[in-house]
Amino acid sequence: MDTLPGGRVVVTNPAEGMWRAGEGWRVVEEIRIGAEDGDGPEVLGRISALMEDAGGRIWALESDDQQFKVFGSDGRFVRTVGRKGGGPGEMRQVAGVAETSDGQLMVVDPQGARVSVFDTAGIFLRSIPISGGFVIIPWPGGIDSAGYFYHVVPQPTAGAFEFALVRYDSEMTPLDTLIPPRRTARHQFEHRSGPGNMLSASVPFSPSMTWRLTREGDFWFIHTGTYELVRQSARGDTIRSVSKPFRSVPVTGAEKDSALARLKWFTDQGGKVDRGRIPDVKPAVQGFQVAEDGHLWVNAVQPDTGSQRKVFEIFDPEGRFLGEVRFPFDLMSYPVPILRRDRIIGVTQDDAGVPYIVRARIER
Repeated sequence: MDTLPGGRVVVTNPAEGMWRAGEGWRVVEEIRIGAEDGDGPEVLGRISALMEDAGGRIWALESDDQQFKVFGSDGRFVRTVGRKGGGPGEMRQVAGVAETSDGQLMVVDPQGARVSVFDTAGIFLRSIPISGGFVIIPWPGGIDSAGYFYHVVPQPTAGAFEFALVRYDSEMTPLDTLIPPRRTARHQFEHRSGPGNMLSASVPFSPSMTWRLTREGDFWFIHTGTYELVRQSARGDTIRSVSKPFRSVPVTGAEKDSALARLKWFTDQGGKVDRGRIPDVKPAVQGFQVAEDGHLWVNAVQPDTGSQRKVFEIFDPEGRFLGEVRFPFDLMSYPVPILRRDRIIGVTQDDAGVPYIVRARIER
């Protein structure tokens, strides 16, 4: 770990983590909510947002109905909250949900141009107007440890479409606008069918950059092609950079064929794809999350042929590589899982594609 002029900290990790044999964390499944068929509330549709409230209840948003199913800490169904619509306590298209320090749930509904506030009993309290019409799912906003609320707004730039975060105080008065880390390159197939009308699709297996808002109100972002994590202040200054060696994993011909087949929606609308632009190796990383306690959970691409959603590499808040955690189930990256210090709540699927909510204990 080195400190450069200007205060930037550089952490260069070895390939092996700091955990010795037997010191690694274990993930142990505790409850599983869901059913393959039936008509009860435990049968889940497409879950697009998750929240655990202060009482340990799990709120799962059913995307089609725009309604939360609430389950107790024991996994039993408690109630539904909200429904699709434009009236008080109704939602048009929820992008995300966050909990305030006093236990109120702020349901972000950009299509309805408002935040709907509920208490943990599911009682609708009030609506707060916000800029609407711009939906990003998963929602990149949230509430930081000081109680500031962050909401995403569009910010067109030359040749690209980006967005910013507006920071609000506890009274929902806008204070300032933060510019998240910008992507330096875009790997896309593009199709223009007329003036101002462009269709685009990401080139499969291309490296990218993704970022996460932290509890401190700044950002971690990652370059997936080089396995470099960077922490950036709200002003745009680089605070810390973290790197780790990785093994390149080739993209097979079958994987390229499958990826191109999934772009049929693009070619059906006149777009053209160039197989030669698909990289021959995969990015080092698929994605990452910042846990509530500041640890970084990196979903690194694995050299074996098993599931890519069962293995995470863990870094402490300083950026030191600790080691690897293997899950007993596939952890879906969407909806964004809840990562507490001692537990994880997320969504998994069985072999038939049936979704289940799982809560697992982290044994440290």
